[in-house]
Amino acid sequence: MVATPVAADGVVYAASSYDTQAMFAIRLAGANGDITGTRQVLWSRRRSTPYVPSPLLYGDSIYFLRHYQGILTRVEKASGREPHGTLRLPGIGNIYASPVAAAGRIYVSDRHGATIVLSHDKPPEILALNHLDEGVSASAVLVQNDLFLRGHHHLYCLSESKAAPRP
Repeated sequence: MVATPVAADGVVYAASSYDTQAMFAIRLAGANGDITGTRQVLWSRRRSTPYVPSPLLYGDSIYFLRHYQGILTRVEKASGREPHGTLRLPGIGNIYASPVAAAGRIYVSDRHGATIVLSHDKPPEILALNHLDEGVSASAVLVQNDLFLRGHHHLYCLSESKAAPRP
């Protein structure tokens, strides 16, 4: 497993597509030893799972990217159902950075310097596509109203600009 598992409400969500495509929602209470075929496995899937970018647990959803591709999947965390299908992210390609979210928006950056902003709506809508002059492999960091992106050579801080009042 390369992608970091995520957890909430006593359930861990773990995924991989390195050797075998698999994603599991596992209830931690009472999980011990081999839990294959037990009630501890709430749901699983065997296709279109993440490899390098970790899943994003946001609200009642889990977002993840198919391998390195610019294809985003959103599933319901309780059931693993994918009610809206996948979303191809135009202008986004080779992705190592994990998606992040804040204020109802999802951010995905790629190794060519593009960052796409999506709504947390059902289904997600594309809000913006922005470009840096260098690639991004590290996951973005959100601090209050600032978005930090570590490019291959520079650290960027993107912040809402507030225009000074006019006299």
